[in-house]
Amino acid sequence: MTHSASPGPEKSPTSAAPAPHPHHVWLNVGRVAVALLAVLVLAATGLEWTIKSRADSGILSRSVQAIVTDDTNISTAPGTTVAPGEFTPENILLLGSDTRAGAANAQAGGTDDSTADGVANSDTLMIAHISSDRHVTVLSIPRDTMVDAPTCRVWDGATGQLSDQTYPVSSGDKWHINSAYSVGGPQCTVRAVQDLTGLRIDRVIGIDFAGFQSMVDALGGITVNVCRPIVDGELGTVVPDGGVQTIHGEQALSLVRARKVEGDTDSDLARIRRQQIVLSAILQQVTSAGTLLNPAKLDAFLQAFVQNTFTDNVTIDDLVALAQSMGNLDPSKVTFYTLPTVPSRSNPDALDPDEDAANAVFEALRNDQPLPGESGSTTSTAPSTPAVPEPSAGAVGGLATGTTVDPATVNLTVVNVTGRSGVAGQAMDELNNVGFDITDDDLQARPDDVQSAVTIEYDPTNLNAALTVAAAVPGATVVPVSGLGKSVRLLLGEDYDGSVSPVKAKASVTATMGSATSTPTASDDQDSAQSTAPSLTTPLTSINAGEALCA
Repeated sequence: MTHSASPGPEKSPTSAAPAPHPHHVWLNVGRVAVALLAVLVLAATGLEWTIKSRADSGILSRSVQAIVTDDTNISTAPGTTVAPGEFTPENILLLGSDTRAGAANAQAGGTDDSTADGVANSDTLMIAHISSDRHVTVLSIPRDTMVDAPTCRVWDGATGQLSDQTYPVSSGDKWHINSAYSVGGPQCTVRAVQDLTGLRIDRVIGIDFAGFQSMVDALGGITVNVCRPIVDGELGTVVPDGGVQTIHGEQALSLVRARKVEGDTDSDLARIRRQQIVLSAILQQVTSAGTLLNPAKLDAFLQAFVQNTFTDNVTIDDLVALAQSMGNLDPSKVTFYTLPTVPSRSNPDALDPDEDAANAVFEALRNDQPLPGESGSTTSTAPSTPAVPEPSAGAVGGLATGTTVDPATVNLTVVNVTGRSGVAGQAMDELNNVGFDITDDDLQARPDDVQSAVTIEYDPTNLNAALTVAAAVPGATVVPVSGLGKSVRLLLGEDYDGSVSPVKAKASVTATMGSATSTPTASDDQDSAQSTAPSLTTPLTSINAGEALCA
């Protein structure tokens, strides 16, 4: 397996990509979420002419060269015939880079260090698919997703211009998808997304720290339900108490930026879920009468958008036309998904698309069809006043959420699949030090069955026990395997580095859903044979903007 220490593109011996700044990666925010919100609000409300004229000049002055219409990777058929009374579907790429030039962005939490050498990454990517019947499906792509390196012209981050020079790549080169921005700017990101999905990107919008903060403050803050106190390893205490509360721009920014939150076992996917729920809260609030019937508040919100974005193929006339096609926007018409992924085979710090599930998602979007497991277009059932959000549990957007139990009560088997001797015993000692009760009889070794990932297998009825183990073993993914009963199996792959974290009972925890690598065996004997099971793909679940969930 290949180990890459850099969050940037993996380099072949014949190519070298600019190295991104790892200490800035966590700073990136869900500002793209606000870009989506602004698009939907502009489209849903239409614009009074005075607001239109002010906004139009702001959008056009910040346009970039990003759209690639002649990309051979596009599988979406142009000019697709739509049924009478419906409209042409379109895809809007929403992104944000970690370029934080300017005093406003520095004050909002960034520094200018990331632009000192012209290198920046796009850390948040969403595709907003607006269907022919004008429902909106938003697909978040984790920043650490590995993709084939696209062929791109070199981009100058300081000037925002593309050069005539093509960045050198070799066959088989892989990058984190967020690194395409550092090589070729928004246009290279479009190429990477089109290559990954086969979708034609019709419009591009990006937004920055200051824009996010200003837009939330223009609304007078937003009302969210927070599942638990949010304490981040870099940002400190973001939200001191759980529950329904009003948060303002700076605090909202920290909530969607936080990547090292206590209790999260997968920083990127957990952050994506918080971004989606915060965006849903903003969308509910901005489409309420309190905003739509307040011209000053609406104008302040829209100006915060146009003054802090860059776009391609976006004009106010386009958005007015979109408004006319969508009618009144009901938040329940907007549904968020996260690209199904699995731990990367080539990079221990990255993700690979879950091929079967991801390809099914891409095909549905290309054909303007509901996603797998998604019901067809239905009449909205969302109440006009959202219900008080309730904490969620179970699988959510490729994540599993629940509550830890007393570690001593977990019936845990530790399986060494690293190919190295002694690992299970060392892990037993570390886990027992934080409250587990593991004996030598609970240890297994499979020297002929080596895997990379660290996985936790559990019966679907025993999720909280598995999440307790996940909270103790950073980076582990949880995999439901029917038939295990009360037993939980920890498979320590090559990526296991010996780290174990303390665990508290009755704490909220989120873990990544992974893919099955084995099935239950009839015996726990060290030499028992392993049977092979079909892989389980990451579940495709959603967050609907009309629902009331906790972040």
